[in-house]
Amino acid sequence: MRKVSTLVGLTVFALAATAGFSAAAAEAAPSDKVAATPAPAAEAPVTTAPATPAATENTSAVAAPAHAEPAKRKLQVGIGFVSAGMGTYKYNPDPIRTVESDAAFAYGLALSAGYEVLPNFVVGLAPQLLFNVKEKEPNIKTDDNPGVKQIDVLVRLAYEYPVVETIRVYAEALPGYSLIRNDSGSKGFIMAVGLGTSMDIAERYFLNVGAGYQIGYQKWTEGSNTYDTSTRFVRVVLGGGMRL
Repeated sequence: MRKVSTLVGLTVFALAATAGFSAAAAEAAPSDKVAATPAPAAEAPVTTAPATPAATENTSAVAAPAHAEPAKRKLQVGIGFVSAGMGTYKYNPDPIRTVESDAAFAYGLALSAGYEVLPNFVVGLAPQLLFNVKEKEPNIKTDDNPGVKQIDVLVRLAYEYPVVETIRVYAEALPGYSLIRNDSGSKGFIMAVGLGTSMDIAERYFLNVGAGYQIGYQKWTEGSNTYDTSTRFVRVVLGGGMRL
């Protein structure tokens, strides 16, 4: 009887211990689940790629466009007053004699048109018309000594050197053909050379002054004889013009 009681007591004790263990396990279960839940993945940092030099340059170009320089004006036209002094008037009164005397002061107008074919090198035309072409004091006395006209068609070859932005100095050669409107119509080759300077007074307009010397080789014929009626002058030109 005593053994049965002891067995029953052990059985009850075992059941009670099992129940207590189950209750403790149930209480501990929620925290285990929380601990077992994996932590959310950390967000990857957002990085911005640095701008490439090409992109920076393109952005700058769009933001601040470069200003192109205005095209250089290469065509120039002008007009000037010509004074021709300290000259020589040469002629043949007959096939044997040659007379050289001082020429009277001559004056006139000159036109010019040129194009800059190479940097600072201008090629163009520079015709001029002179009045009062004659001897200053005739060696052969006549009742009348009227002055005549001289027409010179010149080709202008000039090199212009810029001293500063608005001032240029130039050297020029002007070969051409000349006609003296006297009774004999003396004509022939002429050559002029000179130096000068031009100064800009506005964006397109300029003033210029030049000086030089011109030599004429005008001749005329009568029958089988060739006669000389030619002129030489110190030439001064004061004028202006514009560039196009």
